[in-house]
Amino acid sequence: MANRKWQKGFTLLELVISVLVIAILYGVLSTRLGRVAESAERAAVYGVLGQVRQQLNLRLAKFYIDGSSDKAKALINENPFSWISPPPSQYAGEVSDATEVLIKGRWYFDRVTKQLIYRVKRNNNIKIEGGEQRNLRFVLKLNGKAADTQQKSAVYSIKIQAVKPFVWNIGA
Repeated sequence: MANRKWQKGFTLLELVISVLVIAILYGVLSTRLGRVAESAERAAVYGVLGQVRQQLNLRLAKFYIDGSSDKAKALINENPFSWISPPPSQYAGEVSDATEVLIKGRWYFDRVTKQLIYRVKRNNNIKIEGGEQRNLRFVLKLNGKAADTQQKSAVYSIKIQAVKPFVWNIGA
């Protein structure tokens, strides 16, 4: 029987193949994790908008119960985050200057334009009309309906509307 010499460690070819396999797996995994992170960010944005919508509906209902539906008009000028106690952890405060530096992944209320602003953290799969790819802006819109026949007062609804339409396409 021939005497074999056993080598210790990797050959250069085995090392190169191992590094290539790890690099390919890293590339696939990082792409997948990026999509998962962006999907989580999208869910968080819609979650905060849902909280604001819920608080808005509660305030409107309170005004109608109290018989002071005329106060609904003033809601569109208020900071909706002041209604939520405690405010969402992503809320960073009010801004009054359009040139202020906004932190990625945070919500703001612009006192001048009365807009909710979300600074997008991951914008690989979001398309915002007008070419802006970093700030989602929302405004409260007042809808006046015909007068309530029983109370003889106007019936209002308020909705949250994107200032510039956007689409967040994240594939599976």
